Amino acid sequence: MNREAINYVKDAEARASQLRKDADNEIKQIEKETAQEVESIRTALEAELSEYKSEQEQIYSSKLEKDKAEMDESASREAERFEQAYQENKNALANRIAEEVVRRYGNR
Repeated sequence: MNREAINYVKDAEARASQLRKDADNEIKQIEKETAQEVESIRTALEAELSEYKSEQEQIYSSKLEKDKAEMDESASREAERFEQAYQENKNALANRIAEEVVRRYGNR
């Protein structure tokens, strides 16, 4: 019976060793699959992020162009308004300057 017990223990140790190897192999396989899945998700996320970034750049670029056009138009209107005011008041200003010069220096 001693020999049977020894053989049983050896068989049990061999099975335990094999179970450890199988478990280690299964863990490695799971880790490998997990790493591949994580990399796949990361790649997809980076692609989506890049696409989102591109879309946002287009949106803000078009908004910026629109704002620039509005500002240019507004500046043009203001320039026209100032030019018109200048032309309307140019003669009046020249007359006023002449009156002031005559008033100050004309009586001498």
